[in-house]
Amino acid sequence: MSNHAIQRVKERLTDDEWKLVKTACRRAIDIYGTDSVGVIAYRLKEGQRNEEWGNESNGNTVMVIIRDGKVATVYLRRSTQTFDLSVSRTDVLVDMTGTILKKPLVA
Repeated sequence: MSNHAIQRVKERLTDDEWKLVKTACRRAIDIYGTDSVGVIAYRLKEGQRNEEWGNESNGNTVMVIIRDGKVATVYLRRSTQTFDLSVSRTDVLVDMTGTILKKPLVA
């Protein structure tokens, strides 16, 4: 993991949430590899975290961006927002929660 990603995890997720996110990411990379993958990894149980209009990452889903075999960043995104390859800037975007995308998006 990049130092940036480690910092983002500490700021945004509990230890238990991070364990669930890691499990989802491992399943995703087993299928899609590690070159350029966006993973919708987890839906927060309590709903949205942080305010929509604030400067902090906010949302009810945890997004993980994996590039060249490393977690590049982890951020929150609202499930009501658009999820596509232009958002993740990856070659693949997969929803491991099964609640947002009907099928993986592939460049």
